[in-house]
Amino acid sequence: MPPRSAITTLPDDLLNLLNGKLIDSGFSDYAGLSAWLSEQGYQISRSAVHRHGSELQAAMEKSINRARERVEIAKAMGGMSNEGKAALLEASEMVAIDQIMDVLEEMQGWDAADKAAIVPKLGRAIADIGRSAIGSAKWKKEFEAEAKRQALEEAAQAASAAAKAEGVSEAGVARIREALGMAA
Repeated sequence: MPPRSAITTLPDDLLNLLNGKLIDSGFSDYAGLSAWLSEQGYQISRSAVHRHGSELQAAMEKSINRARERVEIAKAMGGMSNEGKAALLEASEMVAIDQIMDVLEEMQGWDAADKAAIVPKLGRAIADIGRSAIGSAKWKKEFEAEAKRQALEEAAQAASAAAKAEGVSEAGVARIREALGMAA
């Protein structure tokens, strides 16, 4: 396993300042940032700052792209049918699970303290996704049952109207509705 980056030795407040400077500089001037870190008492090479900056930039771009996707999904959901929304929710759950799996794979190189801090959060995320999936499945089942009931009601009304037009008695119409599973 490669040695850990010198960036990981920075205290959190200094790392946050470095990240802010990287963002403010548009992810450039790595030599200047390395010199600034030297002034702060940390000897970190330009290439280490560059690697960290590249990783930070990639993570930010990924977050921005995800935010854009969420906005597009929200816009799309506005005009969707309930079936489309259910499918989208199911797909979103799968994406979330996939992202959690990515984090779990990335944890291979983490030290025990970092793992101990993130594992409860991942457990909660997995539980939340499970509850969401159960809720989605329940909603989908209820939606399908209501759609089926509505279709049967419409069929019963159409059959009743057609039967009455052909002169079938009220008792005969009631039997037709019963056969379709609808109350008279």
